[in-house]
Amino acid sequence: MQSSMPQPSTTLLGRARLAAVVGTCLALLLASCQNQPQPQPGTVDRVGLILLNQAAATGAPIGQASFVALTAARAEELMSSPFGTQVGTCVVSTATAPATGTVGTGAGGSRLNAGDILFSTGSGTYGLLEREDDGRYTMHTTEPLPTTGLRLRLVGTGAFPAFTNVAINTGTAPELAPGFDPAAVTVDSEFGWTPGSAGSAVLLVGTGTGTAGVVAYSCLAQDDLGHFEFPETARADLAAAGFTTGSLDTLARVSTTQARSGTALLLVNSLRTTYLGGDR
Repeated sequence: MQSSMPQPSTTLLGRARLAAVVGTCLALLLASCQNQPQPQPGTVDRVGLILLNQAAATGAPIGQASFVALTAARAEELMSSPFGTQVGTCVVSTATAPATGTVGTGAGGSRLNAGDILFSTGSGTYGLLEREDDGRYTMHTTEPLPTTGLRLRLVGTGAFPAFTNVAINTGTAPELAPGFDPAAVTVDSEFGWTPGSAGSAVLLVGTGTGTAGVVAYSCLAQDDLGHFEFPETARADLAAAGFTTGSLDTLARVSTTQARSGTALLLVNSLRTTYLGGDR
């Protein structure tokens, strides 16, 4: 993920880092693995990734979706966590040395055409994630993402199977722990928030000033722990960039739902984002 502007706005930077999470999920799903001649029981050869991003307390969420056929079947248990080893790590970038990582589509699979995605609650239809002619998806809804009771129906196309009545874990908006000051982050800070459920993750995005200008960091932490410290590699990168004091600008909770149909795996990531500070 690159950040080439000398003085990026916090809102744009936060949204860029949230987009990086989506890319990380897809990149991990497309990672290379040992070839198998035919899918065996307990393996996956097609993956659907749906993102629902509630970026404010009010208003409708943003929806995205991507469906791929893997070049080699992978064991289902190896894909049980969409973030894998990314949890507990950070990316540090500067205006002069943008962050580069493994996020990308690579040669792990080919795109599939899937159908429209209908969301409903106990009171009726909630919204539609509609597939456009160019393969992109557009979210149609006027309401915020519900905290409970959301279900999904994916129309099958042959290339990707249908899914019906899938209960979606939409999570709750993250809150900072009492006593943590998001405006006074140092390399030794311990971030704190109200813990969420096991299996969800928290995204921490912030900025500061270094020797060559803006320094940005983004970290993915285990949600149910309720706290996080920069790992040694991130501390070294921050120190090398001249980072002394900065801020935590964005806090986001990522809640995941999984469903299986034959050799197809569907992953739904619900993001609830909190922009911290008066201008964010």
